[in-house]
Amino acid sequence: MKFLFRADASLQIGSGHVMRCLTLANALREQGHTAKFITHAHVGHLADLIEKQGFECILLPCPQPNPPSQAGEGKHGFSGSLKHAAWLGTTQERDFAECEPHILDFQPDWIICDHYALDATWQNLAQKICPTKIAVIDDLHDRPHQADVLIDQNWGHRAQDYADLLPPHCRVLAGTRYALLRPEFAFWRNKMPEISVKKAFSGSLQKVLLNLGGVDKDNITLKILQNLAENGKNTLDLTVVMGASAPHIASIHHFAQNAPFPCQVIVNANNMAELMAQSDWAIGAAGSTSWERCCLGLPTILLVLADNQRPIAQQLQSVGAALAFDVAEIGSAKWQKALATFSQPENLSQMAENAKKLCDGKGVARVINQIMNITHQTDHTQIRPAQHDDMKMIFDWRNHISIRQFMLQQDELIWENHQNWFTKQLSNPNFKMLIYTVNQMPQGYISFTQIPEKTDCWEWGFYTAPDCPRGHGTQMGHLALAWAFGELGACEIRGRVLPHNGASLRLHEKLGFFRQPENAEMVDFSLFSHQFLF
Repeated sequence: MKFLFRADASLQIGSGHVMRCLTLANALREQGHTAKFITHAHVGHLADLIEKQGFECILLPCPQPNPPSQAGEGKHGFSGSLKHAAWLGTTQERDFAECEPHILDFQPDWIICDHYALDATWQNLAQKICPTKIAVIDDLHDRPHQADVLIDQNWGHRAQDYADLLPPHCRVLAGTRYALLRPEFAFWRNKMPEISVKKAFSGSLQKVLLNLGGVDKDNITLKILQNLAENGKNTLDLTVVMGASAPHIASIHHFAQNAPFPCQVIVNANNMAELMAQSDWAIGAAGSTSWERCCLGLPTILLVLADNQRPIAQQLQSVGAALAFDVAEIGSAKWQKALATFSQPENLSQMAENAKKLCDGKGVARVINQIMNITHQTDHTQIRPAQHDDMKMIFDWRNHISIRQFMLQQDELIWENHQNWFTKQLSNPNFKMLIYTVNQMPQGYISFTQIPEKTDCWEWGFYTAPDCPRGHGTQMGHLALAWAFGELGACEIRGRVLPHNGASLRLHEKLGFFRQPENAEMVDFSLFSHQFLF
């Protein structure tokens, strides 16, 4: 298949959008697909890097500010209806007009949009000229999209955040399960136990990684280095990583030559995961690199360099995975206290564990599996929460002999009892009921029951409707488990199956469940979040 990426980088935008698109593009190419990029020639663009990695890149001219000529245009000649409209430098219609001939020529199967200044306006224009599917990478949930799948890799974000912003068929992949990390991060995550042992015997200097993204246009890096030097942090061994488009590289090199502590400066590091794995802690921006650090369990002092980074910083601090600061707080008493805390290794172990729980480094595989699943489907299948209006339908399904024969309790349900039970369960936080739909028609039921002694462990049950077409069990299972591990935040799902229910036994094994020790009455299964790649 052919994938067209539309993303920009600049001194204002930073490099994160293009970098995560490159991660996805490389993984798609490894599976035999073709990827192409369209990007604007903003100051700080990454077209050279894209081409260096072997991808064709269409470099559009840098938009030139024009005097307003159309109703609704702002003083720079582009619409200000979106919060980040200025990042595009032109209107969405003009941007699309520049992209249109390249879309028509390439005829992509998928267009991947990763841009805070693009919304359904641009995406609708694309689908009018080409029968393409559209994937959007976003984390702001502040504008409508015309998309088949939306990827939001921020921890704590949910599909509900995009209510009324997406078409009914759009599938939302939300949370750090879908973080777009390069394969090296999963590799070094597996080596962390071995590295941790070596760190314990490495001496008195603490290895600290300082990286504020690929640009750092305001040279906050130098401000931090100067603060560390002024406070006599001579027990540190600093590694500073910067992007090639960063405008202040020379000043950082100059500081490093005279620093009162070891200070190495690396431009365009190609071994970021290794550098993180070998560090004791980090100072970093609260952008998408946060999930790389979490994957490797790297305790971090987080800096908010843009408004869209503030939620990430607050979320990571709230779960004890990092300490968050505004730039203005560098050098404050709060900052000094954080440095003192991080200087004591015993204070870092719990933060490392908290961070590591948030991201397992397998997001790219999950995203590609979801994209392939959507591509090859002829029907729109989804999972939604059960509603009061579903009560009678579920009652009829459950009492059908084809379903009832595989239940632990095989007696027919009594309507009055079912009414009371169903109404109560709708508001039970420890019991979740879902409906599987095919082209928005209900075709299956799934439930998740929280295990009392393990709050992140749930037991599931499910069945397809008696008249559901054959072949939907696996798809329903994939969607339901993705919901449980993503939206519900489950770490483990358990299943219990009657020995004579051959279809369910086979389905559990097909979905990747592992059989537990046999007992006489039931066959028990278990599946952990990191084992499920969907």
